[in-house]
Amino acid sequence: MPSTAFRFGLLLCLSLNRLCTSQAEAQTPSQLVFVEPGDLPIILTAPHGGSEAIPGVSPRQGAGVALFRPQADAFTAQLTEKLADAIEANVGKRPYVVIAQFHRKYLDANRRARDAFESPQAETVYAAYHQAITDARDDIVRRWGRGTLIDIHGQATEPRGIFRGTQNGKTTTHLTNQFGREALIGESSLFGLLSKHGLQVIPAINSSDNEHPNYNGGYTVGTYGSSSGGTFDAIQLELGRELRVPGSNTETANKLADAITEFSAKYLAAVSAVRMNGGGKTTRFGNSEVRIGVYVDEGAGSSANKLLAVLANFEGVSVTQLTADDIRSGQLADLDLLMQPGGSGGGQGRHLGEAGREAIRDFVSDGGGFIGICAGAYLASADYSWSLNILDAKVIDRQHWNRGNGEVEIALSDSGRQVLRLEGQTLSIQYAQGPLLAPANRPEIEDYDVIATFETEIAKNGAPTGVMKGTTAIAKGQFGNGRVICFSPHPELTTGLEHTLLCAIEYVKRSRLPDAN
Repeated sequence: MPSTAFRFGLLLCLSLNRLCTSQAEAQTPSQLVFVEPGDLPIILTAPHGGSEAIPGVSPRQGAGVALFRPQADAFTAQLTEKLADAIEANVGKRPYVVIAQFHRKYLDANRRARDAFESPQAETVYAAYHQAITDARDDIVRRWGRGTLIDIHGQATEPRGIFRGTQNGKTTTHLTNQFGREALIGESSLFGLLSKHGLQVIPAINSSDNEHPNYNGGYTVGTYGSSSGGTFDAIQLELGRELRVPGSNTETANKLADAITEFSAKYLAAVSAVRMNGGGKTTRFGNSEVRIGVYVDEGAGSSANKLLAVLANFEGVSVTQLTADDIRSGQLADLDLLMQPGGSGGGQGRHLGEAGREAIRDFVSDGGGFIGICAGAYLASADYSWSLNILDAKVIDRQHWNRGNGEVEIALSDSGRQVLRLEGQTLSIQYAQGPLLAPANRPEIEDYDVIATFETEIAKNGAPTGVMKGTTAIAKGQFGNGRVICFSPHPELTTGLEHTLLCAIEYVKRSRLPDAN
């Protein structure tokens, strides 16, 4: 069922009824703006492929409008619908879709309002088109933390070519900040993958050339991309006519879908968690739901609420909130992993008591997963009387545990980039007095692997400088048959990094045979 964000269609219909003649009453919202909610962090838009008249609106004259173009981009609406179908065939879920059904001569939805229309009656349709994109983008950011818009256009300069339009990288700033320029121009970029599938791309792969000035990205990608910050990127595709015409656009759609699927699997965690099976269906984490327990008892801080909210946006997981009594009474047995949130590590450890701590150790040793965040990382260490002793780590500068809060830079190891599916060397993340970890060298616990180290530091409240840098920020380890990941900083509190929790879940979850059905 469409979310409430997409109920603008009714408002559009009512507005048109008020503004137009009885001919307008025959128009439906879908004839003017086609909107389809999705289940992937991807929006497909097509502003120039429509053919419908807007009732009561005359063709634009274009006075004072630079590079005035009233012509439609032939077959882009049809290509966009086929592309959505092909993506669904690949991963079993559909992208969000927004297609202008109205002709460009009445309204150019890829222009700012003052250049887009000349009639007040067209303003309602313009607003509806952009509200649909805004609602889809906001829905994606709420559900997944980040996403990508792909704006489909047509061009006549290169009949079999595809021009890249990102305003020379500005509209994909978040993507390149997180993963480097490779994600925009390299072989693993969308355009690199398009090239791999036999399509001509301009500029060429790994080229430092600027984008073609006529096709370097318009109002849509400039408005909804990450030029001014945020975690949502936007890319314009300008496709040659021979790629769009009936008879070839099905093949084009399939190649585009393959490239978008591969690109998204690498750079959008919500898509990379999708796995194909032989029947063409999709699931997350195999065929079984991942059963997660989250500790919410004494010692859990307010960040536990944010953690629960982030987990609620992940598909393929179920979450059980646990008290210390629940853990002591054996309720971990039905779960695949346990998450200990931020707050007070000592408060959690002492409230669990030896019986609760032993229950967690047994759970992990038997193959259950463990993710500790901040206080949960203190708890997992082998350094306190109330520790779980499931990560071979000690805490550096215990005296100054309250060294302050803020954003820090961390450097990822090769192992970290693989586990968390990140390409960049460093990233920014929220820190709130988490542990500075180092090897404890306990012979009975396997050594941990470094996922990330602190590159910058916070040294408030009397904490000395020069201590935090180089210590372990994120670690992964093995305890018996179970896996452990500990975050000193807070990915769940960092916009755009929520997906790293999904990756951590996939890494530590208990291995189970798929359900029989």
